[in-house]
Amino acid sequence: MSIKLDQIPSFLRSVAETEIMPRFRNLAQGEVLQKKGGETVTIADLETEKHLSRLLLDLFPGSYVIGEEKVAERPDLLNGLPDEKLVWVIDPIDGTNNFARGSETFRTMLALLYQGETIGAWIYDPVRQILLEAQKGEGARLDGRPLVLSKPFPLSSSDCIGTLHGSENSDPLLAKTVQRNRDQLNVVKTLRCAGADYERLSRSETHFALFTRLMPWDHLPGILIHQEAGGYSACLDGEEYRSHSYAKEGLLLAPNKQIWNEIRDVLLPAIPGK
Repeated sequence: MSIKLDQIPSFLRSVAETEIMPRFRNLAQGEVLQKKGGETVTIADLETEKHLSRLLLDLFPGSYVIGEEKVAERPDLLNGLPDEKLVWVIDPIDGTNNFARGSETFRTMLALLYQGETIGAWIYDPVRQILLEAQKGEGARLDGRPLVLSKPFPLSSSDCIGTLHGSENSDPLLAKTVQRNRDQLNVVKTLRCAGADYERLSRSETHFALFTRLMPWDHLPGILIHQEAGGYSACLDGEEYRSHSYAKEGLLLAPNKQIWNEIRDVLLPAIPGK
């Protein structure tokens, strides 16, 4: 299977060249739409997901493909992903709002699951043509070079910085508690693109992140890359993030478990059981 997976980078590059970059800063009237629920989607999102899905199914006949835009039309597809099959999870353009307004901060994200576990992950930057990737147990790579987190700073150090990603749908008590305690950490602005923020984490440009919107296409690729680079992550209840974890309250990433515990204790000291 690993030989076939070697073709994924070329798929991502060719689809970006065909479907994404010709439309970047060149979207025609009527090519920026609203999904059910009000989120932005562009023709580039839709065509990228369709094109990449075809390539993946041709490469692995009988596998199962699920994408953000497909789920937007049929939310029931998230229920009961088939563990007995290889499952591809696609975010065709992560950071669609950035893409639609001409910002370069967007990514294509892809994860491969088997028996519910993420075994392959790719995050591609179509503008800079940079690829982060990982396979379970084989380490993370940046454009083919090994990617390893730098030695972590103590949480008290001003060099230990991170992001807190809020969501309109997050639990009000959780949101209030995090907001009250955020000034105890060195917090920088998010990039409004999970893939780009996962890149910063995996390159040790930031050191921790809290997410409260937990859709699988936003996190499965980044979590595996971050873990294979040496990082630690878990949902706020301490459980491992899986494809079915999208209803949980939050996901926290850190350089190691010790710092993960320290950050959670700083942010959530007043929520019993957290």
